[in-house]
Amino acid sequence: MEMQQQLQQLLDKQEMTEITYKFARALDRVDGKLMKSTYWEDAIEEHQDPIFPDLFFYNDNAHAFVEPAMEGFRALKTTQHRISNPLIEIDGDTATAECYVWAYHVHEENGVDKEGILGGRHHFRFERRDGVWKIKHRSTVFDWNQNQDATAIWAESYSDKYRGKRDKNDDSYNYLKHQ
Repeated sequence: MEMQQQLQQLLDKQEMTEITYKFARALDRVDGKLMKSTYWEDAIEEHQDPIFPDLFFYNDNAHAFVEPAMEGFRALKTTQHRISNPLIEIDGDTATAECYVWAYHVHEENGVDKEGILGGRHHFRFERRDGVWKIKHRSTVFDWNQNQDATAIWAESYSDKYRGKRDKNDDSYNYLKHQ
């Protein structure tokens, strides 16, 4: 492979990696518009709830998934998603990827705050259309899950001390204006 092709592959992989990061950011900032921007309009989302796997499974249009996902995330007290170890294989205008995901959710069960901490992998199919990469299909595989009484102290509990927010009031929107 010539140098120009190698450089283009690196640029493409970086663009797809940033799409996965935007996806995680959309969840944590409860930003449905940002989440939709990572998917093609005809994309498929395949998702099982990691904490209550018997209660929820979705396998349909990704854009239709966004609002119910945002509603679910608004019901959580806080979340944090980390995506790492992206392995991306490009074949022309399509690509596949596997990324590790670590997620932390605080939810309430019977009046008690619980920490849902989980690990797994996102599997992506990307397509490039008119020079733009977006998700065509996303599937999540959960490898492990903990559901325990919450002990962490999060920014929203101490709004006078910490500036982290779960919406567009978060300080990151002062820096990342086009996200």
